[in-house]
Amino acid sequence: MQVIIMAGGEYFDFKTPKQLSVINGEPLVVRTIRLLKERNIEEIYISATSSKFDNLGVPRLEHKNSFRAKDGIVTGYWVDAYYPTDKPTIYLHGDVYYTEEAIDKILNYKAKVNTFIGNAIALNKQHKNWGEPFGWIVVNQKQFRKAIEDTKRLQDEGRLERGYAISWELYRVQNGTDPNKMFIDESNYLVIDDDTIDIDNEWQIEILNNKLKEK
Repeated sequence: MQVIIMAGGEYFDFKTPKQLSVINGEPLVVRTIRLLKERNIEEIYISATSSKFDNLGVPRLEHKNSFRAKDGIVTGYWVDAYYPTDKPTIYLHGDVYYTEEAIDKILNYKAKVNTFIGNAIALNKQHKNWGEPFGWIVVNQKQFRKAIEDTKRLQDEGRLERGYAISWELYRVQNGTDPNKMFIDESNYLVIDDDTIDIDNEWQIEILNNKLKEK
């Protein structure tokens, strides 16, 4: 499979693209690229709008996504971040700190259907409205593209409680369940139960850096 690292959209709460946030002396996407190359993955791409992601040793796919998040106001389609392609693809979120164990688990997983990658918290019934998303393993692009278009239509029709769709809504639409209610189908959900974390705030970067320094 090819791997596409998603680094599109604009997040104005960060001084730099958050996918380039430095963790333990290394930008997030640079770390992800390194881990993939160390495991002999040859087809690696970055999907991004910004030229800041050029010259990282892998091709940049020109990302047309106009998703923007500023002062709590969101415009555009986040789900367009999944770059369109006809090939089976592992999509990794560019703003995620993946452990080496997580990368190994994702690369070695033999998906038979389109499989969402997320953390174990989402499986806990006490956390029905929250979970960490880490990516997708897509083996059927036609089905995946349809789910993306259906999800965008729900957003346009104002039928999403969040107001816009991210990976969780897409996962539920793909599975044919209520896009506004957390439901995990363990047959197409790859659980990552370690220190892998989706970076949403700058304070998370500080906490993670301090934690890694202690190791």
